[in-house]
Amino acid sequence: MPFLGWSASTPTSEAYSHPLLNQIYEMHSLAESGNKDATRRLVAWLEELTAEQPDNGILLVYLGSAYTLASRDAFIGPGKLRYLMAGRDCMDRAVTIRPDDPNVRFIRAINNYHLPTLFNRRSIARDDFRKLVEQLARNPECLDALTSQAIYYYAGLCFAQLEEEQNARSSWQKGLNLKIEGPLTAKISEELERLTPTAAGQ
Repeated sequence: MPFLGWSASTPTSEAYSHPLLNQIYEMHSLAESGNKDATRRLVAWLEELTAEQPDNGILLVYLGSAYTLASRDAFIGPGKLRYLMAGRDCMDRAVTIRPDDPNVRFIRAINNYHLPTLFNRRSIARDDFRKLVEQLARNPECLDALTSQAIYYYAGLCFAQLEEEQNARSSWQKGLNLKIEGPLTAKISEELERLTPTAAGQ
């Protein structure tokens, strides 16, 4: 397996331009769509890469996400839980290694948000999305527009769950202000309409 030409200390802009990472992203997208073979191959590939670079936060967060996808495909039993716990541990370690990398934190946030609530990861996802919104406020160019919009959408959901309606409205409005045509724009508009009349009228 070729050795990645970047390390955990490499600046985000350089690390994410690496062609091998694009291949990982593409395979991860296939796995997310339900392709079980892609999930198996992704897990095996990332396990090999992280064995070579155990402190590479970018690889670790993708491996953690891949493990949770493998859990989705596993039969009910101990193996399913092991995958989930391994995924949790990998993603937490990745964020510890790269706490200021918004891409790493976003992968953990969105993954944890969609885990069953019995695993008690929703509060971590909420905290991640809050930090991501703060990062975007300081540096709007740190992420691409589509990822930024996804952050504003999910952060708004988190704020709404915490009954922070003003923050929810602000986050969703920022998502709309990106002026992207797509399904998230429609979802954000729907969420804004659901806010209480009092919050919407302020």
